[in-house]
Amino acid sequence: MKHIPVLLNEIIATFGYLKKRGGFFVDGTLGAGGHSLAIVKNLPPANYNLQLVGIDQDQVALNIAKENIKKAGLENNFILVHNNFKNIKSILDEINILKIDGALLDLGVSSMQFDQKERGFSFQDPNQPLDMRMDLDNNITATKIVNEYPESEIVRILRQYGEEPLATKIACNIIERRKKKPFTTVGDLLEILAISIPKKFQFGKTHFATKTFQALRVEVNGELAILEQAIRDFTDLLSPNAKLAVISFHSLEDRIVKQTFNKLARPCTCPPALPCICGKTPTVKVLTSKPIISSDSEIRDNPRSRSAKLRVIEKI
Repeated sequence: MKHIPVLLNEIIATFGYLKKRGGFFVDGTLGAGGHSLAIVKNLPPANYNLQLVGIDQDQVALNIAKENIKKAGLENNFILVHNNFKNIKSILDEINILKIDGALLDLGVSSMQFDQKERGFSFQDPNQPLDMRMDLDNNITATKIVNEYPESEIVRILRQYGEEPLATKIACNIIERRKKKPFTTVGDLLEILAISIPKKFQFGKTHFATKTFQALRVEVNGELAILEQAIRDFTDLLSPNAKLAVISFHSLEDRIVKQTFNKLARPCTCPPALPCICGKTPTVKVLTSKPIISSDSEIRDNPRSRSAKLRVIEKI
């Protein structure tokens, strides 16, 4: 399955220090393994002393990564874990790793998951089931949300996670539709969105279903709820001068990453005009005052990279 990791050169450069350092690296969202394989391959041939813990909640992705790692002959460099990166402390505790020398989080849904239309992430095929689970063991699906959640909760999800201005109207129409017939497919939801969103808003640069699909996906997978604490946990585990890089794909993710990084770098809560008495000291320094974005050439080669933003911190 074709998968193009975004901002690959930038990630390789970010973790170039591992050439001399080695140690343990965590890829909390392994996917097909593209970023991690590139990091290992960038090491000097005689210095493949980097151990990578590859975590993904999608078993299908882990299976693909395992094959790619095997083809590269790097099985000895990888420990694969089927889990969610929010559990990073317990994951590393189970495999007796106390500190890590770098970590990467490539957030959101992967291009592989979009391309597997039966997963229901994409609105390109209306006949596919309305699923959207990254972890197929999860008992919450997008179908469950639209068929069972109260109207007020659907409104909250669309507003909070999709920033959808027509959340109330969409939710109302979802409730009316499910009284007559339950939602089962992507097409069922697209039909409701088509009658809920005025025609003049249906022909913009982005598909009119984008915000609703994003909101449902985020709710199904709990993507934003775990993010700040996960970043803090990863930071706790970093060795001095080790880096954490996070790639986000929409403003809600990027906002949380930026704010959490700034809190870690400037934790003092005292009034600016007064001497610090809270005793809180920085644990990291932010290396990206502005996010790193894809080059024009990368966007031409991989249009899905156009919304990617990379932010990096270094442990003090």
